[in-house]
Amino acid sequence: MSSLINQTKWGDCSRCPATDTNVVKVGKDLLCLQCNKELKFEKQLAKSKERNKFRGLMKSQVQEGNFDAADRQVLMNELDFVFSRILRFRETDKYSNCQCYTCPTRKHWSLMQCGHYVKRGNIEIRWNFKNAKVQCKYCNENLGGNLKVYAERLEKEEPGLPEQLTETGRQVYQWSREELKGLLIDLREKLRIAEQSFKERIIKL
Repeated sequence: MSSLINQTKWGDCSRCPATDTNVVKVGKDLLCLQCNKELKFEKQLAKSKERNKFRGLMKSQVQEGNFDAADRQVLMNELDFVFSRILRFRETDKYSNCQCYTCPTRKHWSLMQCGHYVKRGNIEIRWNFKNAKVQCKYCNENLGGNLKVYAERLEKEEPGLPEQLTETGRQVYQWSREELKGLLIDLREKLRIAEQSFKERIIKL
């Protein structure tokens, strides 16, 4: 706790009504020690829920003898993780913050999400960078992707893209394990490059 206190300063918490108290900087936000502790707990809880959900799915697939599906699920889970990190690292500024694609929110990259225009259940373009942008939790979860603004921005950047993505997303496609493995190798290399670029931007501070 002493090491954390040494990193704090006095200010107002961005998350609760606490004022003139010890705060730590998380992205551009200032959090009191209690809110910082709660935020870390929430992130750990979310990760734990995701792991348990994934393990439960894997267990049921293995119990049913469906090892092919279990193997595919492992690959898809890893692809989601790598793809999301590439997306956020590419959009991170020198302060480690990302801008939400569909609202003014700007937060630390670890607090932002990978939001899909055509939902990721459409496997054909689940890992297509044209179909995914950095979003805040509110836009991605509470607003269901904030798709009206999402479509407007996509259309402005590339006319016809929203319709193109929607049409592609309707196609039924089943990735083979070999294709998934090949894509994972490619994305891991892209992640290495994105991480290096991110570190170079941060070092310049």
